[in-house]
Amino acid sequence: MNMKRMLSHPVTALIGLLLLGATSAQAATNTYTFSGALDSGVFNGETFSGQFSFDDATLTGTGDEYLAVNTVNMNFHGQTYTQTNAAAVPEVRFADGALLGLSFTVDSSDPAFSLIPGFSSIADAQIGYDSRVGASGYGSVSYTLVPVPEPETYALLLAGLGLVGWSTRRARASAGEAA
Repeated sequence: MNMKRMLSHPVTALIGLLLLGATSAQAATNTYTFSGALDSGVFNGETFSGQFSFDDATLTGTGDEYLAVNTVNMNFHGQTYTQTNAAAVPEVRFADGALLGLSFTVDSSDPAFSLIPGFSSIADAQIGYDSRVGASGYGSVSYTLVPVPEPETYALLLAGLGLVGWSTRRARASAGEAA
């Protein structure tokens, strides 16, 4: 099969376009999960978990930076909370490009609570709560980045599938000529 005919094949052309697009595309949306347990107060031992996502395209990596979150979802004290429950716009805090944590406050529930970013490290991040009867406490927060396959991964997968299809087709054509 000559090069001109190969490039005119729709699957080959599609694979080429995907490879070209994958090399210039960069994912900017990051998703993190978080979890922890309260370690003081009347709710000592109670756990919480959730996730949030944000676009880091405007992150410069210099100094203190705050980025608004796209989504946040948290399960705490038998309830699910989202950014619509927030007392202020939820945001993630960075120091010199390093994530320090999520700032998310809900004051319309009992207990009211806040996820507090770390001051100098993500290890310093915590949750604080206060109930209407004055009971309060704290806990630690652990963050995990959810891995997202890069576009190059998908392009390589599609290219591999295209090559398998092409070689199978070529083998069938050769077998037909031999018969």
